[in-house]
Amino acid sequence: MATPLAEVYDFFLTKVTDYSFLSLNETGDLESVLYKHLRSAIVRFTSATKDLTVDTKAQEFTVTLDDFEKEILATLMSISYVSGKITHIKNLEQVLSDKEYKIYSTANHLGQLVALRKEMNLEASNLMIAYSYRAGLDDLS
Repeated sequence: MATPLAEVYDFFLTKVTDYSFLSLNETGDLESVLYKHLRSAIVRFTSATKDLTVDTKAQEFTVTLDDFEKEILATLMSISYVSGKITHIKNLEQVLSDKEYKIYSTANHLGQLVALRKEMNLEASNLMIAYSYRAGLDDLS
């Protein structure tokens, strides 16, 4: 049985809290946004032992993915999501607070996002190493 994209999306949505997803869901654009992150994740999942082809009409993979593969894809989707936040133009501008009329630098916020992305890249790499190791052990048996 093929794996529905929604199963990978569920893994991703447990990792990310973004209230803009609520409005995207109401307008019907959420699936499109999630699919863009998924495409990025598929490209970055270089150690996949299965064909990660997506049947876009059926909204599912052409193969059955296990939870470990779904977790790797969700982690890679999270990296795509955070990368988008880092490069968003609002993060590159100064923010003016209405209450205190002070200009706050976004450098600290950007620094934290960059550090988060670095940690997520490491986590994804570790997951893919474990996945490759597991696949190698399966080949031995």
